[in-house]
Amino acid sequence: MKKALVTGAGGFIGTNLVYELLKNGIEVVAVSRKGASDKWGNTAGVSSVFCDLNNTQALPDLVSSRDIDVFYHLAWAGTSGSDRADYSLQLQNIKYACDNAVAAKNIGCGMFICAGTITEKIAENILNISVKAENSIYGIAKHTAHCLLEVLCNKTGLHLVWARLSNIYGPGNSTGNIVSYTLSELIKGNTPVFSKALQPYDLMYINDAVKALFLLGKKRLNSACYFVGSGQPRMLKDYLISIKNIFGKGASIEIGKRPEDGLQYNYEWFLTNELQADTGFSASYTFEEGIRETIKTAEQ
Repeated sequence: MKKALVTGAGGFIGTNLVYELLKNGIEVVAVSRKGASDKWGNTAGVSSVFCDLNNTQALPDLVSSRDIDVFYHLAWAGTSGSDRADYSLQLQNIKYACDNAVAAKNIGCGMFICAGTITEKIAENILNISVKAENSIYGIAKHTAHCLLEVLCNKTGLHLVWARLSNIYGPGNSTGNIVSYTLSELIKGNTPVFSKALQPYDLMYINDAVKALFLLGKKRLNSACYFVGSGQPRMLKDYLISIKNIFGKGASIEIGKRPEDGLQYNYEWFLTNELQADTGFSASYTFEEGIRETIKTAEQ
């Protein structure tokens, strides 16, 4: 890989991925939505392109390069809060993912790496579970996009790699995910409230996440779908207690105060055996190290 295109290049993961690619000598075409500030304008090795998701068909005309090796599709509207349950928005995202794959093919990219989510695993079994929680809509949309992309990319001969992510955290993350919410409340002096938190989770530090994404674009891969995680999943309750203890300052959290959503996760969903075997990836940060870095930055 010598050159890569990244959609969502102004987002939390996208920004850090651009820096990771540059660190490894990769030229980057950074695609952001129209009207966004040009954060990459003076950055050597980066070309900025502005294109909204609903106008992706114009992307091949906006990108002058035809020697892009890997197309990273990270742009996805409504990844946090109530937007995750907005069926109209999530349905549009499915189409946009397919549109970007078509654009990648037209640009001449050899590989299309798309960001998925661990909640897809819930979606795979949605017809067989009694609970139909609103927050599963996001996972259902990602799973549907994955299925459609497999058909589309197989038809067009575009190499698809689906990178299934899980709760990425780190400095600058304001998405409201579990770590972002917890630290935001603690910094404000509030007491974050949770369910029993007896589900397995894998909270991954951003530096490790983008390193894994870089390696997926660099290596010759044996699989078309990888779970991108630290390889050290824990019970969510253990993560939360660790955050509280590291934050200190008399911080408190309340576990068991929120109702359960009824959705069940399995430890086997968080296995990183294939990722490690095919890319050589290993996490550089423990959860505690990543949290300390995140808290230090948030309090500055």
